[in-house]
Amino acid sequence: MRRGEILALLGPNGAGKSTACRVAAGALPAGDGRVLVAGRDVTREGAVRRSRGGVLLAPEGRGIFPSLDVEENLALHLRDPAERDAVFGRFPRLRERRRVPAGALSGGEQQLLALAPLLQRPPRVLIADEPSLGLAPRVVDEVYELFVELRAAGTALLLVEEKAAGILGVADTVAYLSQGRVSWCGPRADVEADRLTEAYLGMVR
Repeated sequence: MRRGEILALLGPNGAGKSTACRVAAGALPAGDGRVLVAGRDVTREGAVRRSRGGVLLAPEGRGIFPSLDVEENLALHLRDPAERDAVFGRFPRLRERRRVPAGALSGGEQQLLALAPLLQRPPRVLIADEPSLGLAPRVVDEVYELFVELRAAGTALLLVEEKAAGILGVADTVAYLSQGRVSWCGPRADVEADRLTEAYLGMVR
């Protein structure tokens, strides 16, 4: 993965997509191979140290504190009120609900709340496992717009999605995973419809 690139990781259920995300983020130890960040071997480093180095995992689920209100959740990441105001300017719906407990938000609002602070402090790498899971199409578009903004800020993004059509609209590079191995990787423009179908049937050679 390169700075300012969105890599879409596709494959059937059980191919190892979530495992790959967790290994890359340090949440699971690597059984083989190496994980490099900016040329430095971080294979033996755990998730906390990798996070401090700018490699973040946005797992399935929202990663928010339901009992805290919206602004309190943002304050955990953004201590500067000006940064929180910038988030509220970018996402008016969050501003309107700034005193509402995060647990009372819709799934889409929770996802935006979890991801919005990253625009103020873009990570070196963002790994997102099923970020659009359970979201309305309108909110999915907002999430993808946020990813595009992070790409413009120089973040490298590894995105795993079940809905391939949506993610292909923003991806620069596509990789197919089959039985734990990358069976094909190339530019988005080279993706073929039959290859995509085969990937989800687990038939790519």
